[in-house]
Amino acid sequence: MAGKNNMVASALTADEMPQTGWPEVAFMGRSNAGKSSLINQLAKSKVAHTSGTPGKTQRIHFYAMSGWYVVDLPGFGYAKVSKVERERFGEAVETYLTTRQPLIAGVLIQDVRRDPADEEQMVVEWASQRNILLIIAASKVDKLSRQERAAREAVLQEAYRRPVFLISNRTGEGIDQIRQAIRGLGLKV
Repeated sequence: MAGKNNMVASALTADEMPQTGWPEVAFMGRSNAGKSSLINQLAKSKVAHTSGTPGKTQRIHFYAMSGWYVVDLPGFGYAKVSKVERERFGEAVETYLTTRQPLIAGVLIQDVRRDPADEEQMVVEWASQRNILLIIAASKVDKLSRQERAAREAVLQEAYRRPVFLISNRTGEGIDQIRQAIRGLGLKV
């Protein structure tokens, strides 16, 4: 991504979020699915913190790109914080997803080896209700054989009823397809 690509806000409330009106693309997924790694791949720079410990992202992070923001949302599922904290950032994410006006698309990252759970299905319903483009990225494809890949791709496409991009943050496979999908929104990437 050309241009400035650094974190400009870490927010839990609307007044902490950027007020530029730039388009936003939200990156969502289960903790440890590879959200931060995908953001770093797209930015061609280590802008998002990656960790071996799931649940590190506990605020909504905004990264400035070329006239738009990548928005890194806390992962659903595991987070090593109190129930009260988890509810607090869960409410912030829900408010963001249902009310944020500049939000034009979402990228749902899911481990290719898992089947979609309730949280993933809720993201699909949310995108449909808001009439927002949802890109599905199945990460960690480098951990599968060619035969396993084809089988998992078929299962995921059937589950999501839409194309699923197989990606590997480690090898870079499939990242250009995600870039193309984002370019299709008229954004520079």
